[in-house]
Amino acid sequence: MRLESFLAKSRIIDLKSADFEEALGELVGAVPDSFLGGESKKEILKELAERENSMSTYLGNCVCLPHLRLKKLSRKYVFVIGRCPHGLRLGGKEQYSNARMLFLILAQSDEPSYLQVLSSLARILSDDETIAKMVLPMPLKTFQERVFEAFTGTDGLRDKVRRMNRVFLTRAENIARESGCTAVVVMGDTFTNGIRLANYFNGMRVVLVSERRTDADIEEFDEIVSVRSYSRIRMGQLKSAILVGITKGILRENDKVCCIGGIRGSDAIDSIVVFNVGAEFSQFYMKTADALPAGVKPDVVERVIDIATELAVEGREGKPVGSLFIVGDIEKLRPFLKQLVLNPFAGYKPEDRNVLSPFMDETVKEFSLIDGAFVIDGSGTLEVAGALVHTPDFNLKLPGGLGARHAAAYSISLAADCLAFVVSSSTGQLSLFRKGQMVVLSEPRA
Repeated sequence: MRLESFLAKSRIIDLKSADFEEALGELVGAVPDSFLGGESKKEILKELAERENSMSTYLGNCVCLPHLRLKKLSRKYVFVIGRCPHGLRLGGKEQYSNARMLFLILAQSDEPSYLQVLSSLARILSDDETIAKMVLPMPLKTFQERVFEAFTGTDGLRDKVRRMNRVFLTRAENIARESGCTAVVVMGDTFTNGIRLANYFNGMRVVLVSERRTDADIEEFDEIVSVRSYSRIRMGQLKSAILVGITKGILRENDKVCCIGGIRGSDAIDSIVVFNVGAEFSQFYMKTADALPAGVKPDVVERVIDIATELAVEGREGKPVGSLFIVGDIEKLRPFLKQLVLNPFAGYKPEDRNVLSPFMDETVKEFSLIDGAFVIDGSGTLEVAGALVHTPDFNLKLPGGLGARHAAAYSISLAADCLAFVVSSSTGQLSLFRKGQMVVLSEPRA
């Protein structure tokens, strides 16, 4: 889905008011009446304001992302963006004074891609380089162009591949063809403004792995895998990306892959790696169809990896945090769970506790301090936090030095059809358990 198709320069405006609710009114006022199908702008504004007071949509990084679903909206989505260079006021809440941009999303109430679009927008608007280009003092026309650039990737390096990159790409193509590779993986976060591959890898499947892009317009790429990276180690996100590619059917067991990339943000290719997908993940699955439990969406696995990776690298409030995330059918998992504390997610609408929503990140990270496991259903709904895992006795086959959290993940992955992700509190290493088999997805903290 091309998100820029829901933008229009007439709906990228300068806000006159510093009051949050009045600024929202300006955004709603910029939406053509014909798009609303008779919906009342007054009611839309009221609902947006009530939602903001109950749950903040401030993403950090100078951006607020108010959003609402409407029954009569004539388009799938309508985006309206307002610039507020001096911040906003809302009930004395300090965070809003840091806001420099309001990004309003209106969506059809039955649009199935809603949470995925929210997640995609949050990724784009959380990128420091992207926002830095938007918040500088500039004419409104320039600001509008910068917004479109952020969504279309039309600036800078796309049309200029440095000489050494051309050498590496030529060598990578020769290596890929000589070694019988069936796919090429490009680590997109190596490049600050994208890379052009029009003259390379013709006839081969090319996959982009990137934290910043989920809806790229680069014709060279057949598939896109979006995985966060919190490490400057070369290609540190590769293993998680390959796993997500397997779950989405982008990569298969019999694929041989040529991977090219370099240090994040360096714009320079310095590594070429060839490996067999089946051999790399031989301990994880026998067949591609067996990679995911029944009913689990690949997007959910991708989001859980994102959150778990952030916890693994950053911890919480500067301290290491261990966590266990179990993904699968809640009814099949329930016999093996016992609640240690009152379930903090009980009573909330499924949409409001879904990990695909970008506003759940901080909530999950805060509750990670509670002993026990998070349990997430196949659609991404957080069902339980603070759960004790109790399963039949198994003959544990774990590497030395792993503790109770890893043992719980190992046993629940054998007892039920699920995935179990473990963040080690001592090393920060992220591991995945599937049917009693363990795959390490990230390196230990330095």
